[in-house]
Amino acid sequence: MGALRGLAVESTFDDRESLFGLSKKIFSLALPMAGSQLINVASGFLCMTMLAQLGPSVLSASALIFSTEVSIMVTGISILFSLSVLIGHAYGARNYLAIGNYVQQGWILGLLISIPIILMFWHIKPILMYFGQAPEMAEIVQTYFRAFSWSVIPEFLSVTNQQLGYSIRKKLLIVSASLASVAVLLATAYTLIFGKWGFPTVGVAGLGYARAAQNLFFFVFTLAVFYYGKSYKRYGLFQFRAHQHLDLFYQMIKIGWPICIQMGGEMLSFFVTGIMIGWLGLTSLAAFQVVNQYCFLVIISIFALSQASGILIGHACGAEQFHVVKRIGYISIAWVLIATLLVALTFVLVPRGLASFFLNIYNPENAETVNLIVLIFVVAAFSQIFDGLRHLLIGVLRGLFDTRLPMYMGLSAIWLIGMPLSYLLAFTLNIGVIGIALGGMLGMLVGALSMMYRWYQLSKRY
Repeated sequence: MGALRGLAVESTFDDRESLFGLSKKIFSLALPMAGSQLINVASGFLCMTMLAQLGPSVLSASALIFSTEVSIMVTGISILFSLSVLIGHAYGARNYLAIGNYVQQGWILGLLISIPIILMFWHIKPILMYFGQAPEMAEIVQTYFRAFSWSVIPEFLSVTNQQLGYSIRKKLLIVSASLASVAVLLATAYTLIFGKWGFPTVGVAGLGYARAAQNLFFFVFTLAVFYYGKSYKRYGLFQFRAHQHLDLFYQMIKIGWPICIQMGGEMLSFFVTGIMIGWLGLTSLAAFQVVNQYCFLVIISIFALSQASGILIGHACGAEQFHVVKRIGYISIAWVLIATLLVALTFVLVPRGLASFFLNIYNPENAETVNLIVLIFVVAAFSQIFDGLRHLLIGVLRGLFDTRLPMYMGLSAIWLIGMPLSYLLAFTLNIGVIGIALGGMLGMLVGALSMMYRWYQLSKRY
């Protein structure tokens, strides 16, 4: 057994792994993750342009469609993020059958979570009308989600397969499957939305069916690779034994529910922030939205780096190379600080250039919006540093199975500090949208500092 453990350690990390070597491992995992997510973002943009051709009412409804879909699906899917850490630990320890056990439990959990989400989407119209949405708008949204309901189960199953692929370093498989599934999405959406090549014209529902085709393709494609690939045989993915390992199911929920609650709390905070900015008028909303587009791109990259760091820390813990854990954490922190500082300089130095991609900055009618954008970019330069560090540390702590306390810290920073300060500065002190941005920045600062302190405490063990 000692000899096997030695082999596992040697094959995971070199005891004298250099800064360059660890950085290479982190980025070799993070870059494909970020690339896959950016591919999906780009495909979503193209799909929105298709819907825009169906008329202004559908374009308006699409904003509600995508915000509702992201909020609900990300919250539900996030509980499966625990798989990457659990599989990472098992992979580092060379406990290959445990990996198959976790994947089977992930498939089952995905199916169970899908049921209430499908019911919610199927009856989304009365829910939206209860919150004051116009019946015509709610009808368009329901048309989409009744078609999208067919996508829910394959999407949850696909996330499980994705977590497996990343955790065992099969990055090329996930990136290839993502590219191919996006091609399926775009082709199917174009065909069904506009009724091309003899297919019926189904309008907004066409995108829902296209999303179902995309996720079904991804799941079947990766499942076929798992079934026929020789390197996957050792995991026993298709030898059903889930009922014999219910303890792993409960372990996955124990680690995953704080992630789910935290993600849900953050999604809700985005929604409430949007509502508050909407009270300030269209100019504030437009300015904040422009800056948010760039911050969103930054967070996609940071989230990928966060998940990659958590997986590698899981590998090191599973292989009992505990001395590597601390180095991975601090190297990841250093890279996030370098990246976000460069972004901050860009936000401060060329805000008008960034704004020009969304509106004509030389048009006098846009002068007030542009001035707000410049000011918000200055605040965002600092807030995205704090938010990036916060997200990175959440992933690093997740690699140590530490999810509950970071959840409390993260939600407290957002809801007890960030949101009240945003309201106070924006409306009581009449600073407007800049006040909302400042309140959010201060909440992120407190969140980052608390996560840093938590990491410092735990890292002392290593």
